[in-house]
Amino acid sequence: MFKVGIVGCGGIGMTHARTWNSLEGVQVSAVVDTNLEKAKAAAEACKCPCFSSVDELPEDLDAVSVVTPPASHFAIAKRLLERGFHVFCEKPLTMDVAEGELLDALAKRQKKELGVGFKMRFEPIFVEAKKYLPEIGVLRSIVTTKQQAFNPRPEGAWVKKVGAMYELSIHDFDLISFITGVFPEKVLGAKLRHLRGWEKEDSFVAIVEYQQGITATLQGMYCEKTTFCFRDLTLTFLGEHGYMRVERPDRIILHTDEFRVVEVPPAKISPFALELEHFRQAVLGKVENTLRASDAVRMTWLIEEIRKFDA
Repeated sequence: MFKVGIVGCGGIGMTHARTWNSLEGVQVSAVVDTNLEKAKAAAEACKCPCFSSVDELPEDLDAVSVVTPPASHFAIAKRLLERGFHVFCEKPLTMDVAEGELLDALAKRQKKELGVGFKMRFEPIFVEAKKYLPEIGVLRSIVTTKQQAFNPRPEGAWVKKVGAMYELSIHDFDLISFITGVFPEKVLGAKLRHLRGWEKEDSFVAIVEYQQGITATLQGMYCEKTTFCFRDLTLTFLGEHGYMRVERPDRIILHTDEFRVVEVPPAKISPFALELEHFRQAVLGKVENTLRASDAVRMTWLIEEIRKFDA
């Protein structure tokens, strides 16, 4: 039996718990939360012990999911790695480049897997987009748009502290590199807005130069009201032979020497389940961990570089 611990028993933490328990041969064996009511509720649901500190976790766990607000990721992941656990951390890994690099180096030194929650890589629409990209020829430019309504529930208050890029659009940034294989090199300009009075931005536009001279316009914003039906993101790739527009969750538009609409069937297995199973297989030494901490550090670098333009 593959035994898992969960640190953080909020909504996403419970999604991790249910998903881990849905995988064959996996059992959530311990949960942690500083809020004892949440910890006890999660323990009852998972039929396992609960704790208030990561230092209390039993030694026999095969992996631990870190599903707490982003500001706490570094300290928790560091302590877990120091204790010798394999760690799966929800995005963002950290909000500081040096901290992310330290965790990456620590995991390597401890010979432990450190995975980051980029679950959208496992959504069929983006897996298919990667296959179709060569049809547009040499890539020249990329445009992203992301929009969601902000839900002002008390448990979502931490979003105001981390901003739209870390919470809303870090997946978009990661998907660009996942699909194309290129990474950002320089931020050419940006405009961040604070229309809602948050500590960090609630919307942004950035112009970024990627490897191979590719330019990208990255855009994201929270709005007052919209219906979430997974149609929150589009990625457009412009090449020498045409363009490809990826419309989450189910459509790819290709305009080269012909115009095509590719309908992508919905996932038969939850992307959460696919990413956690991938991480488990990496821990077991059966696959290479592709949810790399180094990729997460690059996304942190991009966001912090964009924020240098925040007036």
